[in-house]
Amino acid sequence: MLQTILHQLWNQRRQNAWIFLELLVVSFFLWTVIDPIYVLTANRAIDRGYNPEGLYVVNIGMYDETNGNFDPDMASDSMNLVAYTRLARIVREQPEVDSWSISANQSFPNSNSWSGTQVFADTASLHKGEGYVHAQWYNFITLDGSNLLRTYGMKDARTGGDIRLPEQTQGKVFISELLARRLFGTADVVGRKVYEGDTPSEVAGVFRDFKHRDYEQPYPLIVRMYDDMQGSPYMAWMYPFVLRLKPGVDVSAFKQRFQQEVAPQLSVGNFYLDSLKEFSELSEDYAMKSGVTNKLRLQYALTGFALLCIFLGMVGTFWIRSNARRGEIGVMRSMGASQGCIVRQFLIEAWLLLTVAFVLVIPFLLYHAHTSGLYMVEMRSYFVPNPAYGQNRFGFHFTVVLALSYLVLVLIALVGTYIPVRRAARALPVEALREE
Repeated sequence: MLQTILHQLWNQRRQNAWIFLELLVVSFFLWTVIDPIYVLTANRAIDRGYNPEGLYVVNIGMYDETNGNFDPDMASDSMNLVAYTRLARIVREQPEVDSWSISANQSFPNSNSWSGTQVFADTASLHKGEGYVHAQWYNFITLDGSNLLRTYGMKDARTGGDIRLPEQTQGKVFISELLARRLFGTADVVGRKVYEGDTPSEVAGVFRDFKHRDYEQPYPLIVRMYDDMQGSPYMAWMYPFVLRLKPGVDVSAFKQRFQQEVAPQLSVGNFYLDSLKEFSELSEDYAMKSGVTNKLRLQYALTGFALLCIFLGMVGTFWIRSNARRGEIGVMRSMGASQGCIVRQFLIEAWLLLTVAFVLVIPFLLYHAHTSGLYMVEMRSYFVPNPAYGQNRFGFHFTVVLALSYLVLVLIALVGTYIPVRRAARALPVEALREE
């Protein structure tokens, strides 16, 4: 059968030329639009490194001089600190709260803030200004049981269990597994020193890699602890509260009660409740604001358009070819060929056309990937891709997108071919032979 099919394709090369050219163009185009979808989806699939269920951010607002509610007697740093400490006490004492954190400088996932630092493994590298790892940093205040690591559900990199804070937190830090491995080549670094300046910090624990953005990859992360807050006009921005609800709490009832009963209590001094947001809301808001949502929508639309073009092209081409070869189909049916046999022959013809076109496009795709680069979410200029993730390895990345593109093309092409061919093959031999 294969020899017969190849003979048919060669004899009808003029009729096949247009669909072949379409397959060439669409094969290239489809690879380029699937590439970002693959990267963003693969990044999203990476473990967050924390548990977002039941997590809320309490954002505090602050009146300024232009607002009628502004109280100048409560505007000093000392009075701001007194008022904000009262807010913290009100938040942590809510009966639905299991754990909480004063996550300084918006140190929580999908926040509007991103802060980085240079971390060194020894003083020799520090003084030379080389051999450092660029890392993101989170800060939190260890006041009245505030515990960022417990609240977020971050886990020990070695045991997978909960992380305990040391009795003495000053001069100690927690670091991510990725940061530990890049600094020391191993995750077993508890008790070792790291440097951001001349003063060393002791590593109190190593946690599993942590994602700050859902559609990005984990960045090396260092978590610092402070004993107390500092009075400031910027306290509302500097010290948002993060809450984890107790298991089994009715979320809708909690949110309603918080807005009705707790929000009025949070009007202290010049401070007020600005918003109560779930971590999932923060993720969606950031994805929309950063353009990730629109990027995915655009890529899905382009992919759908390309597939529709292929589908309509294959249906139209094989509808015409099927009608033009009704006599051939009639002869095959009269000689005992089944409908399934005829359909298979036409499907193989379509598959061969597609495969040849796709193979011819691969060198151009390779050239495009080498010159333009594979799609990557550029998190920061210091970002160093982690080869543990397949989307960061050129060969694996290129092959996966190539395979996805080919499989999608094959599926659409075969469906677009099957519809008209199945209709033609169901015709009675006598009817078909009238065309012969």
